[in-house]
Amino acid sequence: MRVRAVVCGGREIADAAAVLGVTVVVDPSEAELALVDLRDPDGVARAAILPPDLRRVAVVGEPHVTLAGALGVRPDSIARSCEPALLGPLIAAVLPSSRRRATRSILFTTVRGGTGRTLLASNLARRLASGRSTVVLDLSADGTLAWWLGATPTSWADLESLVDELSAEHLGVVATDAVPGLRVVGGPPRAPSARLAHAALKSALDLAEMVLIDAPPLADERTTLLAGAVDRVLVTTYDDPVSVAAMSAADVPAEAWIIVSQSAATAIAGRDVFRALPRAADAIAAAAMRAAAIGGPLGRAYDELADLLAIDAE
Repeated sequence: MRVRAVVCGGREIADAAAVLGVTVVVDPSEAELALVDLRDPDGVARAAILPPDLRRVAVVGEPHVTLAGALGVRPDSIARSCEPALLGPLIAAVLPSSRRRATRSILFTTVRGGTGRTLLASNLARRLASGRSTVVLDLSADGTLAWWLGATPTSWADLESLVDELSAEHLGVVATDAVPGLRVVGGPPRAPSARLAHAALKSALDLAEMVLIDAPPLADERTTLLAGAVDRVLVTTYDDPVSVAAMSAADVPAEAWIIVSQSAATAIAGRDVFRALPRAADAIAAAAMRAAAIGGPLGRAYDELADLLAIDAE
């Protein structure tokens, strides 16, 4: 959520902050808000000495509602558990209007091929499209993304001549329908130029509420250009030695979510892992038979990521 917070409490609320992408700071002067677990005595003690003007979101049990008010927590900033899905909207609500930039554009990339990037992009696109209009841009243009979404893509070549005047209307003409609420742009025989990719992002933001980009590895010029223009970057990787070396050498954006596939690793090349995705060969094979959404444990992991991105988009 790209917010700095003091965390007053134990492991449970700290884990929730990590799930939500909150940057935990020690010095209250560097924080935008405080996350307080009033069920934890140490959390209460620390919250009591915070600056009175520091915004607060609190987790309370039934006996702690009055205490929350005494510590400066507003009634609409109280949650009854540390569930990220409950805390996320409360955090977003207490931030100043000028600070709350909703996530509308998400770039999926990697440091090497074959790490599940397109599978992740297609499955999150399906899930996010159930709540808001979504466009997916396929910068690899190999047709894999469209196949997973059951769509027939249109070639990027049809848009290259329009790069200097590309509009949402142009993009809408070539976008192909996938599942309800979801359209796909881009397909074989070749990927778009960097200029067209950037123009397509801007036009897509006028066409839909959410824009997802299935991008080549980080070193590609299209990915480098768009990584600085989107709201959120997700980097997929394995935890094998080749992937670790590639991660170490890559210029991975500081706020990128690191998604490790087929692993339970908590860190890769000195970077915290945001989510570890389980092995799911059978579920993937079953989905591939009909180009459908992934189910099972991997599907539930995708559900959770989609929920967090939806919160990020509020």
